[in-house]
Parts: sequence; structure tokens; C-alpha cells
Amino acid sequence: MTFHHTQGLAFRSARQEDAEDLAHFAVMASKGLSKMTWEGLRQGDETAFDVGCRRAREGTGGFSYRNADVALCDSKVISAIISYPITPSGPVDTSDVPPIFAPLIVLEEQAAPSWYVNILATYPESRGIGAASALIALVEGRAKRRGHARMSIIVDAVNPAMDLYAHLGFVETGRVAFAKATPEDPDGFWVLMIKPIS
Repeated sequence: MTFHHTQGLAFRSARQEDAEDLAHFAVMASKGLSKMTWEGLRQGDETAFDVGCRRAREGTGGFSYRNADVALCDSKVISAIISYPITPSGPVDTSDVPPIFAPLIVLEEQAAPSWYVNILATYPESRGIGAASALIALVEGRAKRRGHARMSIIVDAVNPAMDLYAHLGFVETGRVAFAKATPEDPDGFWVLMIKPIS
């Protein structure tokens, strides 16, 4: 289903043929952590990015076209959001998780229950025209119709998008320091932001 926004953008549910765009957006939104995950899932002569495309085309798991909506301008995908409901999973044990992913798991558990925005990204040349705001509004409406009381997103503390999320009603409720992959990596924080759905 497609509907039009006042900025001349169009929106629709993602399709399998959007997999490459979705993989690009995942890399952008995750500070490259998605590619690290995909590296360990390579089959045959696949690259890590090929794995991301394959996973986006599949109908299972959180990172799937089935959980994605895209914004288009002149019929080209310029932005996407991947979101779905999450529920508490109980006490968090990150002992078997690579340390670089542990902070995100801790914050995801704090976010539950909520409608979780796993990926939200826009190609740099298309930022500032309202695509991300419209995608958030789209999934907020879906979450409300399905009875959810709040939305959540995890973002890098220095990401300029934090200002956008605050403007849209998201409030910081927790932050956890990055786990560095190498000693040379910069210090920083992942921030959990929550928005009540009224």
C-alpha cells in the first residue's frame, strides 16, 4: 500500500527487491555492527554485505523486509525503517555474547515491552526533507492500532538524529557505554529513547 506525503514523498511496505537498500541502511544505523554480525554468517563466497542482503530478503527474524517500510522520492528508495514489537525476555545474560554487542542487548531489554525501531536511516543526499519523521509517524500509528503503549529506539549519543527524536517526543531513559572493538575506538554511548504512544 502506498500513500503520499506533502513533501512529494511516497511510502510503502518494503519488498524483497529492497533488500540491498535495507542492508545499506542497517550498516549506516548500526555504526557498522551489522556487518560484523554478517561476517560470521557468510556462506560460500558471500561477502558480509551479501549476507545482509540475503537476511533482508528472508521472511524471518527482526531484520527482514517484512518488518520494513520505505520512503521513496522519484520512485527511488531514500529512507527506511525496520520496526516490530519486543517483549521482556527475563534476566539478561550477556556472558556468551561478543562484548561489543552486550550494551545493545542490555538496552533492548530495558526497552521492552515496546514497539522497537531497530533501523531508521536515510541516504545522506536525501536528509532534511521529512522522510524519517514520516516513517516514524507511520509505524507509530501501526503500533497504536495494535495496542502498544510506547515506542523505543537506540541511538549513538553523538548522532544528530537525537534532536529529531526528541522533537518527535522520544525521551532518553538510559545509556550504556560502547564496548570498544579496539583500544583506539572512540569513547561513546548508546542511548535508549522512549516515546509514549497516546
